[in-house]
Amino acid sequence: MRKVSSLIFLLIVIFIQLNAQTPSSLDGGTKNYKATEAALPKNLTIKGKIVEAATQTPMEFASVAVYSALDSSIVGGVTTEANGTFEIKKLPAGKYFVRANFIGFEKTTIPDIVLKPAIPIKDLGQIELSVATQQIGEATVTAEKSRVEFKIDRRVVNVSQDLTATGGSAVEVLENTPSVQTDFDGNVTLRGSSSFTVLIDGKPSVLQGSDALRQIPATNIENIEIITNPSAKYDPDGSSGIVNVVMKKNMKDSFSGLANLTTGINDKYRGDLNFNYRHKKWNFILGADFTDMHNKGTRNTTQEIYSADTISTRATSGDGDMIRRGKSVKGGFDYTINQKTSFGMTGTVGTRGNENANIGQQHEYDNKGTDPVYSYQDNSSNRTGNFWSTDLNFQHKFDKKGHELQALFYVSGNSGDDKENQIRYHTTDNWIKIEDDSVVYNRTNETSKENEYRAKIDYTLPLGEKDKFEAGYQARIQKEKEIYNFEESPDGDIWTDNPLFSSSFDYTQNIHSIYSTFSHSGEGFSYQLGLRGEYTNRKIESIKSPTAHKLNLYDFFPTLHFSQKLKNDFEFQASYSRRLNRPDAGSLEPFTSYMDQYNIRTGNPDLKPEYTGSYELTILKRIKTSFISLEGYYRNTMNLMTRIQTLGTDGIFVNTIANVNDDYSLGAELMANIEVKPGFRIIASGTLYNYWLKGAINGVSIDQNSTNFDSRINLDMKLAKNTRLQLTGIYRGATASAQGTRDAMMFANAALKQDFLKNKLTATLQMQDIFGTMKFAGTSYGEGFSSVFKFQREPRVLQLTLSYKLNNFKNKVTRDENQNQNSEGGNSVEF
Repeated sequence: MRKVSSLIFLLIVIFIQLNAQTPSSLDGGTKNYKATEAALPKNLTIKGKIVEAATQTPMEFASVAVYSALDSSIVGGVTTEANGTFEIKKLPAGKYFVRANFIGFEKTTIPDIVLKPAIPIKDLGQIELSVATQQIGEATVTAEKSRVEFKIDRRVVNVSQDLTATGGSAVEVLENTPSVQTDFDGNVTLRGSSSFTVLIDGKPSVLQGSDALRQIPATNIENIEIITNPSAKYDPDGSSGIVNVVMKKNMKDSFSGLANLTTGINDKYRGDLNFNYRHKKWNFILGADFTDMHNKGTRNTTQEIYSADTISTRATSGDGDMIRRGKSVKGGFDYTINQKTSFGMTGTVGTRGNENANIGQQHEYDNKGTDPVYSYQDNSSNRTGNFWSTDLNFQHKFDKKGHELQALFYVSGNSGDDKENQIRYHTTDNWIKIEDDSVVYNRTNETSKENEYRAKIDYTLPLGEKDKFEAGYQARIQKEKEIYNFEESPDGDIWTDNPLFSSSFDYTQNIHSIYSTFSHSGEGFSYQLGLRGEYTNRKIESIKSPTAHKLNLYDFFPTLHFSQKLKNDFEFQASYSRRLNRPDAGSLEPFTSYMDQYNIRTGNPDLKPEYTGSYELTILKRIKTSFISLEGYYRNTMNLMTRIQTLGTDGIFVNTIANVNDDYSLGAELMANIEVKPGFRIIASGTLYNYWLKGAINGVSIDQNSTNFDSRINLDMKLAKNTRLQLTGIYRGATASAQGTRDAMMFANAALKQDFLKNKLTATLQMQDIFGTMKFAGTSYGEGFSSVFKFQREPRVLQLTLSYKLNNFKNKVTRDENQNQNSEGGNSVEF
């Protein structure tokens, strides 16, 4: 399958490249001119730099095309580099004009360009692109950034355009993002996988995965980059890719700030305050935030156990409330030594806390008429901890443009306690407590401490005008210690340790990586080839294991990226990457822990990483400020780490994780970002894919297959001056898992935004799950058991967010009282 996929991939790239050649003109006069032009030496160059007019920020991936002044035929074109520069080469002498463009910005044309052999390079200097506007009388309507933008190797989600996420966290932002899903508990999956890496401004996050995203206020985020096929320059961790959260920064030489405060019904509070001071060579940042969000919910589970001709049923229902708390302080500085050298340092310290109140009733009965048992259960948990990180970064640029060296030293740590308290006693069928000896008190406490150290160096060397070589090295050291205690009490006052379920272990993982990439940026055709090599040394020691569990691995991770500009503003992109997902320390715990009277959990110290091969093909059509894209993908994961549940002869379920199967996904995603008219934009996407699993648990096949469909639509409307309304609808189709299925689900959100005080003060009112349809439900089954579950979070949540900008970027506003409209600074950068 891999060979066939690779062959098809290569043939498509070759076909697109051949098909993209400009056809010869059929016009007689022009044909003679082109014949003369073809005879001229093609060794002349046009170069320049594209910047955003308002902020003077270099614009990466802007389109630049050269046209013949005679017949307006396109002669060549490129996209700009990260620093906004471009060079178009191999041009013959003649007269031309150049057109520069980017989604959401006005096209800029530079006329009357004459190329002569005596002057081989024509430097156009700095070209400014302004935000696209439409004049209505004396009113100026300013175009805003698209909510989702495509770049050569990633999607960029502009958070400022998602009103329904205001006042929430990064999880709420991703809730309405193509290829991303969130569940009842705020867990995030990227194309169906929870294995992804979270970066903050390109640096590793202290917390992992969904835990990291839940801690970041949405109001502090400039954009989120979804990178499903990263290059070899990035760590290969996360089988489904990378989520890079880019925080807001102020680029002006001044003092500025942004304050946000959110309040919602049923005790929901979030706030943050950020300041930025930039002066000459120095830039300082300081910020703080807090979260206290109470989310109510309900849980219902019906479980059946089969033994001979007996069917025993356990029906459980109750509350599933969650409280997320946290606060943090961050600060840092950047210093520019000279035009070639700079360095900086940042640091973050904070606390986090998650409380889960899982309180309910359980009814046990069977088909034999045995007396039913009614009981009350309180399985509440409280997870608290501290986290911190600091990094020192350095950059030096050599004389040759693009020739540079970057270095990073990063240290982070987090520690905390994960406590669970269980109370259980029998009741009557009316749930009134029975005073007998059935009362059970249990409690567990898992204490963990983790530190991570990274040293990284990256080197970039331009090779000629179109080619670039990059290489780097990284050392990564992780150390973690966990202590797990299980205690019992007859009355809730005197507690004794149960050594059967108490233990501790030490975890160490050292990873050494080297990589290199070669990239070519041609006139319409670009590619990048990369290879990363890694050595991993892992060691686990436990007081319950006589010998240490060790793992030594040598791995290689190739990456390929292609991009081809086609006619009529079409663009083709293709990529491949090989990635892995390493098991976390919790999955490797080499001992058994207690969950409740019917469930125990055991780790797997011999768990191996899972490896994923990912192929993607994308066709993108740009239509002025809009675009339509069709993306096909195929992903195969080997040694899939699967959570499994088995039923013992004593009626106790054993929950563990193992490399028991492989999975495959083959699908396509259609997305449209359409500006119907100024002030009204529709963003819609639909994903259709086939998902299948192959494997066995205890010799029993768990092969599964499902065809899945997900879709979402976002309507963004400007109702009046400074007033916007956003409506969001999301549908998630049913899908399969190793031991069950998940039902389809749909829900809708709405948000209304109003600006005051010349856009310095903004109020956003939003409602989540308007119709109360957001339910997470499904089935699970295995040998001798099956269960049906349904979780629902609190519907119709109403929240108000106030944002105030201090000395921020200001836009000039003109009004037409008759049209009752004004401009909105949708492209301003805020800290």
